[in-house]
Amino acid sequence: MNLLTEVLPGFALTLATGIIVFGLGYAASRRSRPEYIFTFSTFSIMAYLITSLLRDVQLTLGFSFGLLAVFTIMRFRSINIPVREMTYLYLAIMLPFANALFVATRVPFTDVLVINGVLALFVVVLDRGLLMRYGSSQIVHYEKVDLIQANNERALLDDLSNRTGRHVRRYVVEEIDFLRDTATLTVYFDEKGIRLQNL
Repeated sequence: MNLLTEVLPGFALTLATGIIVFGLGYAASRRSRPEYIFTFSTFSIMAYLITSLLRDVQLTLGFSFGLLAVFTIMRFRSINIPVREMTYLYLAIMLPFANALFVATRVPFTDVLVINGVLALFVVVLDRGLLMRYGSSQIVHYEKVDLIQANNERALLDDLSNRTGRHVRRYVVEEIDFLRDTATLTVYFDEKGIRLQNL
């Protein structure tokens, strides 16, 4: 195996795509958690290196998937990972496998480059577009259950905006506890308003 011609081009492409996806897509959002950026980047790089360096061994992909599956089960089964982070984690695992597989099957490098570019553009545009359309969200435990009624929606939005200091666009009532007179809400903030205030 020639390291310079068979491994490094795909490694550089995987690294560049990861920087775009995780840097411009994930990290640029207010919803992002900085500790996950390290996880996504490391998973992506290590998965590509393992798959590429051992691709001449039979069952390489099965071995790589098994290795990552064991680590994932050991570490991530005990914490509640949001759906968005799980999606990026899945992307961080699958992207290097796809790149290593394409390189191993002698697919033209320009085709692999186009696939990575389209994937990165799709993820960044979709994530940014959804953020601008629906805003970032946060779970809030709320005690004024009398404002949960449908005819008090405007008062509830104003109260949430005043308490959080951010413009609340909408909310979803997840759970109401009448014994404790509390409710669990998913609150969606207006990201456009935040950007205009920062300017």
